[in-house]
Amino acid sequence: MDCLIAERGLAARVHRTGFVPPAEVSASLAAVDVCVLPYRDGVSLRHGSLHACLAHGRPIVTTHPVVETPELRDGENMLLMPAQDVEALADGVTRLWTDSAARQRLEQGAAALAREFTWERIAERTLTFYRRLTA
Repeated sequence: MDCLIAERGLAARVHRTGFVPPAEVSASLAAVDVCVLPYRDGVSLRHGSLHACLAHGRPIVTTHPVVETPELRDGENMLLMPAQDVEALADGVTRLWTDSAARQRLEQGAAALAREFTWERIAERTLTFYRRLTA
C-alpha cells in the first residue's frame, strides 16, 4: 500500500496516527479529504469507524459489504471497492481526490445516512416497531 500511495503522489496526504483521544479523532475527521476504510470482511453497519466517518460527513472509500446492506450505496454515500484489492482502493481514493463534485456528493450522502443513526431516529423506529406489535 505504501508504494501505491507514493506512486500516486499521496504520501504528503496520508497520515497514520495510532491511538488518539476522541476529541482529536473528531478534529482529524473534520479535516480529512477522504476517509479510507479497507475492511477485510467488507463494510458493515457494525463498524464504529464507519459511523464516525458518516457522522462527520466525510467522503468514504471502503470495501463492498459481504452481506447486502441497502443503506450503503456505491457512488451515493460512499465508494465501494472489492475487498483486499489495493489497486481498486487506490483508484477510488485518486478518483475522489481529483473529482471535487464526487467528493461533495459523497459528503452529502454520508451526512444524510448518518442522520438515520441518531438516537432520535433509533428511538422513533423502536417506538414504531413496538406500536406495530401492539396494534
